[in-house]
Amino acid sequence: MKTISIALCTYNGEKYLTEQLQSLFDQTLKPNEIVISDDGSIDGTLEIIAQFQGKNLIPIRLLTHEKNLGVYKNFIYCIEQCEGEIVFTCDQDDYWMPDKLEKHMRVHENEVIDLVYSNAEVVLNTLDNILYPLWEKDSILNLEKGKSSFNSLVVKGQSIAGCCMSFKKSFFDKILPVPDQVYHDDWIATSACLAGKIVGIPEPLIKYRQHGGNVVGTVRGSKLSFYKSLFTNVPFYHEADTYIAQRHHRVYDSMAKHSYLAQFIQIQNINAITDLYDVRSNYRSRKVMDVINSLTSELKKGHYKALNGFWTYLKDLYNLIIIKVFKNKAK
Repeated sequence: MKTISIALCTYNGEKYLTEQLQSLFDQTLKPNEIVISDDGSIDGTLEIIAQFQGKNLIPIRLLTHEKNLGVYKNFIYCIEQCEGEIVFTCDQDDYWMPDKLEKHMRVHENEVIDLVYSNAEVVLNTLDNILYPLWEKDSILNLEKGKSSFNSLVVKGQSIAGCCMSFKKSFFDKILPVPDQVYHDDWIATSACLAGKIVGIPEPLIKYRQHGGNVVGTVRGSKLSFYKSLFTNVPFYHEADTYIAQRHHRVYDSMAKHSYLAQFIQIQNINAITDLYDVRSNYRSRKVMDVINSLTSELKKGHYKALNGFWTYLKDLYNLIIIKVFKNKAK
């Protein structure tokens, strides 16, 4: 059996940390170590960690910092300190099902697998208040629905939450350094999708806590609401395309310069996909016919194939009309 490290980052996490740590201690398959990197907590976080260290059931290494690193740099540092062959990244406020490690490690028995991810139950503050499975709303690499990992994660700009993944430490070492402007889990998952092998587990293996009103996704509405959304949501979809275009540049511009990952960027023709998102995100600043000509050119080049083809092209034309004719002042 491969050795296991859990990389847990904390910052003023006393409210939910006991529940999370207990769920790690209750795993049917025990990790070889829990590496905790604390980013300057001033509440009771360190005292809670000390209590679990005192149980002497699982080795806990506590790392502290004089200067605040921020959540993403803290995670990168924490992962770098892990000694296990397989690393699980862990948030301070979630809850892991007892068999999460066991089920992930069954998949990792296959030597060619670089990253494993699983579904999650999205909950509110209390763990028994289940809202929905994460994949139901996010449709991230949903195996049950036949989603392509490359198409969903890379092309459509989706991501895998770090708390849902585990990966080979040796693969992580290959993709260092992680650029400052890129989220650590986005970099790891996208790199694995491009340059490695990934497998998804449809079963929810953590409770993914959303605090207060900050809930992922939207509530399903009536048919009337749906038809209204065809008009009112167009600016939102445009902003989403703008975000994805920016994300492509952040991630793939960095990968194109990376000593290991650059070769895979060229193989998958990522630059063409980035060009398409650039066109789709610049509706407001250009004349209508210029945009139509650019979109049509992208269609003829075959770049729309990665985004459901001709139907997405028609949707883009519709969005263009709504934004230019009806929503010029929409923000």
